[in-house]
Amino acid sequence: MTRFDLKITKSERADGKVQLNVVVPGKVTGNIIKSGTVALAMQNRIDLREMAEAEIIPTVIEKVGEPQYRAFLDHYAAASLAPFAVQEKGLEIVMEPQTETTDEIEEGRDFRFIAVVTPKPRFELESYEPVSVKLPQPQVTDAEVDAQLYALAENFARTEPDEGAVVEDGREITIAIETTEVASGEPQRNLTAPKRVYQVGDGFLPAGFDDAIRGMVPGESRSFEWELPGIGEMEAMPVSSTVTLTQVNKKVVPAVTDAWVAATIPNANTVEELKARIRQEGEEYKQKELENQKFFATASELATRFKGFIPDEIYEYTRANMLQGIQASLQQQGMDLKTYLQQQGMDEQQFSMQVMLQVRESLRQGFALDALARHLKLTVTDDDYNDALSRIAPGNEEQAREQYESNGRAYLITEAALRTKANKWLVETATFEFVG
Repeated sequence: MTRFDLKITKSERADGKVQLNVVVPGKVTGNIIKSGTVALAMQNRIDLREMAEAEIIPTVIEKVGEPQYRAFLDHYAAASLAPFAVQEKGLEIVMEPQTETTDEIEEGRDFRFIAVVTPKPRFELESYEPVSVKLPQPQVTDAEVDAQLYALAENFARTEPDEGAVVEDGREITIAIETTEVASGEPQRNLTAPKRVYQVGDGFLPAGFDDAIRGMVPGESRSFEWELPGIGEMEAMPVSSTVTLTQVNKKVVPAVTDAWVAATIPNANTVEELKARIRQEGEEYKQKELENQKFFATASELATRFKGFIPDEIYEYTRANMLQGIQASLQQQGMDLKTYLQQQGMDEQQFSMQVMLQVRESLRQGFALDALARHLKLTVTDDDYNDALSRIAPGNEEQAREQYESNGRAYLITEAALRTKANKWLVETATFEFVG
């Protein structure tokens, strides 16, 4: 039995999928309703910290409406419990379970839902022999040492006035700024300072601000109105600023000499000593990276022996997940996909093709490693789980394992552990040729 004491009936469907009819006992529905209510409150930015427990559900219902609240709870319960049903039945699946509720969840009453899952397809390989791969020689070039040396010196760069320069995109400037709201005349404290360093055109402030200060020269003051953009439910706000340009800055990187090294870098007295240290650290880093390259290269070579056809729905599902991950990563960096493509010099068609190739390679490698694990009759131990988790979440293995298990997705750790163990066998038995 699962920790929710689910009652599960499994049946095969004509379309090749598996249907799980799940009954959730009434003794646990109350806790599921509570966790679902908290999740909905977080989605709607409802602060529960100072709220008594009895007030939480009525507050959330008042905010979102009872129909939406009930519908969310039913979906939440089915979606969050379906993975536990998959785990209980020991199924190997691809894609997320698709759920359908057959009644409404209520505290103290049994709750029923249906989960439809896609069994993970099994493929064979043309050969299960060890692989041979070519890899670049892990060496550090003089150009790489010089680049690292310059980057190190940049950390000690000083800022000086750039005489005769004017404000333009890409320039760092030092300004004094006073800003007030146009409607009320109230000061905007976060945009008022006697001294502030600002990078023109980096998107930190709206384009209207940058448009107003371009062409300024040191000592010049300008007063102008512009608009702070709205955020969420807050509307855009017209503001008025007076900006005085103190200086246009330039970065001066120190010359790397023996005297500079001796005075600046601990445990190094000459440029040659510093270069030797940089080279050694670079070689150690590349040696570590080589181990990762071996994992990918051997799995990629194994995937060339893949036999079979991967269904389109698996391709599309994996592609959607990959795109979602890319967009989430870009959002954390404060960038949208359009800006990213411009920086990479790609159009949408080229990007879509690149993503599809990555999806194809990822799926073929995964299924090829599954096939190898079956061929070798591999089983996994706690050490194998730890190996897999160290690749998924290095340094946070225990937290990652707890998260997978608490979400009912421990079966994904088993899959990762088997694939990692098969990949380790590939690396240990492979023949490597280093070139370059």
